[in-house]
Amino acid sequence: MKTQPGPMKLATVTKTLTIVLLLLTLLLPMSSAKADQLSGSKLEKELREMIDKGILSGYTDGTYRPTENVSRGQFAAFIARALKLPEEDGNFKDVPETSKLAKDIYSVQKAGLMSGYSGGVFKPDAPITREQVSLTMTNVLNYSQMVLQETRIDFTDLDKFQSSGSVRSAYYNIRYGIISGIPNEDGSLRFEPKTNTTREQAAAFISRYLKAVDAYEPPDLPEIPETPEQPTPPEDPVKPEPPTPQPPTDNKTFYVATLENGKLKKQTQGYTDYLKAADQFNSTTKFTAMYKGDELIRVRRGMAFGDKKSPAGAKENTIIYFDPDFKKQATYVEQGRELMYLGSNDKYVKVQVGATEGYAKHSEVDLIPIELVTDTNRDYYTVSQWGTLTHFTYNYMTKKSASYYVQLAPDFLKKNGTYHSPDGVHFYETNGKFVGTFLPYFQFLSARSKTTYTGAELDKLIANVLKEREQTYGGRYTDASKKSKLLGLGSSFKKLENDYNVNALLILSLAVHEGDYGMSETALTCNNLFGLYKYDSLTKLCPDKGTFKNPGDSAIALVKDFLNPNYMDPTNALGRAQGAAFGNKTTGFNVNYASDPTWGAKAGAHMYDLDKAAGGKDYGLYKQFALTKLEIATNVRTAPSTSASILFTYKARYNGVYKDTSNGLSLGYPLTVIRSVKGNDGKTWYEVFSDKASAQTGYVSEDVVTIINN
Repeated sequence: MKTQPGPMKLATVTKTLTIVLLLLTLLLPMSSAKADQLSGSKLEKELREMIDKGILSGYTDGTYRPTENVSRGQFAAFIARALKLPEEDGNFKDVPETSKLAKDIYSVQKAGLMSGYSGGVFKPDAPITREQVSLTMTNVLNYSQMVLQETRIDFTDLDKFQSSGSVRSAYYNIRYGIISGIPNEDGSLRFEPKTNTTREQAAAFISRYLKAVDAYEPPDLPEIPETPEQPTPPEDPVKPEPPTPQPPTDNKTFYVATLENGKLKKQTQGYTDYLKAADQFNSTTKFTAMYKGDELIRVRRGMAFGDKKSPAGAKENTIIYFDPDFKKQATYVEQGRELMYLGSNDKYVKVQVGATEGYAKHSEVDLIPIELVTDTNRDYYTVSQWGTLTHFTYNYMTKKSASYYVQLAPDFLKKNGTYHSPDGVHFYETNGKFVGTFLPYFQFLSARSKTTYTGAELDKLIANVLKEREQTYGGRYTDASKKSKLLGLGSSFKKLENDYNVNALLILSLAVHEGDYGMSETALTCNNLFGLYKYDSLTKLCPDKGTFKNPGDSAIALVKDFLNPNYMDPTNALGRAQGAAFGNKTTGFNVNYASDPTWGAKAGAHMYDLDKAAGGKDYGLYKQFALTKLEIATNVRTAPSTSASILFTYKARYNGVYKDTSNGLSLGYPLTVIRSVKGNDGKTWYEVFSDKASAQTGYVSEDVVTIINN
């Protein structure tokens, strides 16, 4: 008869079985639970990768919940871990230091990747939409110093995006394969910008970003060797030949060069006489460039850019002169910006900036053979799928690209086409074929025109724009709706329009452009909305003249001390006035106001965006522009008759290279036409806004202007 186990023995057996079962549980692959949650997901690979790297963590119950919405706090944590950001502290009211995600949230905030909301809150538990994720990932791309370039898709729900900036962010992310579209039944794609992002999608976005940053190679120019390699001479086993000498590097000897494997290679033979070197260069097309010592001074075809530096190595502007003796300045251009190369010799480089042909010193420019120029390292224009003209710019010194929207494109520029334009007015296909001329409306609208918006409407516009930037972009615009120095200045700008005859919306657009919506350091610290008296040579943040008691005073200084006497005086007494409009590097403010050759276009683009946000009442209000076409003194009269008194006389001036072409425009002084009338002489006269501040309008004869229909 078997003995039954006693209570003690039974308890021991039970305990032993329990331990065994626990051990078996621990030894089973953890992925059994993990696999149940992740297996079968289209994003399983990315999910497992992010879990393995410690970027995506599970909940306390061991689950990962891949299809649940990701919260703002969780997404901030994913980014902080992926970028390995340093821990930071902060003071969001709803993110206490004891929060598990606090350090990550504050790290991302300090890095400028995500921001909070008004009232000092972050909303860590709120879901984050695909549009918001796209904007955040664009900030991540910027943080990683990756060039923002677009890959455009005709999403069927573009109207669901909050702004054009959100659309661009989506295109940037698509370019790097971070975010993609969602297929429709007909094969088209949608984006679903307002749909909340799930945890598995967030993991996939981070995974793809990490792969993109690993594979990223910034667009760069092939290096031109300072001392080109020379072929190794054959060796004689009995009597070795001496090695071929390297070309001398003294700056008095000229060398021709060929292009081999993407690099310029100087020939061994040098010439002490430039003309002899030029004869050799012209003798065959195999020679691509010419050097003087180690300085590239000539290319067969190519581009130029400013590379002037101070003796201490600081960047400086390149001066463009009207004459090859460098006596009369035409304009100036910031370092690194594109110049059209027209030719060169040992004395000068002939270039075109805007529509202005001029001469630059070799010491202030560098050259690139056309064979080394691509769309990724030069300026170009495209037209978006909704018809907006976009300008992509490139800086040859920093090797960074940027872009901005101009306005609606003219009909002759086709969607998805690529175009080039030296001046933003005359456009060419990539093969050099001329396709048309176009004057962007606000870039060439007279600064003496009046905006239709009241001061109250401008105040409302400012408030709405600041709120939109705060919500859409965050970062440096956090609390812009409370902190911006632009707040409440709409009525002040309107008063300046009445007192000084300068368009109030134009003043606002300049404050947006120069003062970063009233949020620049200079605006916030110095009450200086326009960067007045802030010269590159000054290291002091707030120079005495550039510091104002309140931001409205800086606007008064803009119109009273800068625009009216310096840039809008038709008599050009101080030598800076080239027409009362933003313009470009040949006509308007931009000639002498800013070194950025696209400053006028960007300021006009801001004015376009502001008008659009306010209801679009100003755009296209005037149907015609006029450009003076004679390079001699031109009279503006008080009435439509040659017998009427002269209101003022424009000085003789250069009107640009296109004046001599059959399809080009003579870029004289820009005027905005109010109406046309028949004079006693039978000719058509145009009533235009007067550049002279004390007069509202004047008249010009059809003989002295070219009319452009808007």
